[in-house]
Amino acid sequence: MRRMHWTVLGALAAAVVVGACGSCGSKEAKVRQLGSVAFADHGTQSVRGKTALALEADSNYFKPTFLRGETGQQLTLTIENESASLHNFSVAGQQIDVDIPAKGKVQVTVTFPAMGAARFFCKYHADQGMNGELLVGDTAPQPIS
Repeated sequence: MRRMHWTVLGALAAAVVVGACGSCGSKEAKVRQLGSVAFADHGTQSVRGKTALALEADSNYFKPTFLRGETGQQLTLTIENESASLHNFSVAGQQIDVDIPAKGKVQVTVTFPAMGAARFFCKYHADQGMNGELLVGDTAPQPIS
C-alpha cells in the first residue's frame, strides 16, 4: 500500500510539471488563416490616439499582430528584431519595405487606411505566418490580397 501511495504521488507530481510546462512555450501563437494568408497571431492592440508604438519582430511573427487605429491615423513604429535572422517590414501601397537586421531596430511610420484593413508583412517570412494588419475602427481581421 505504501509503495502504491508513492507511485500515485510521483505520477501526480509529474502531471503537475508537464501541465506547468504546457505554457512554457509562450512564444507559440495560434495560426489564424485569413483567405490564403496565414497569420502567426500574437494579439491585437488598440493604438487609437497614439502616435508611436514598439512592435516586436521575432521568429516569424509580429507582436502585436493586429493594430487597431483610426482612419488616416499615422503611427510611428519602432520595430525590434529579437531574432538572429534578418526580417523585413513591408506595407503594400505605402512604399514601406524596410529590412530589420538580426537583433536590430528600425523606425517606420504607417498610415491607417480610409476603411477596412491594410496588411503588413515580412517579405522573407510571410509564407511562414509573419503577417499583420492595420485595422480601422472595429474592423475584424480579414483576408487581404
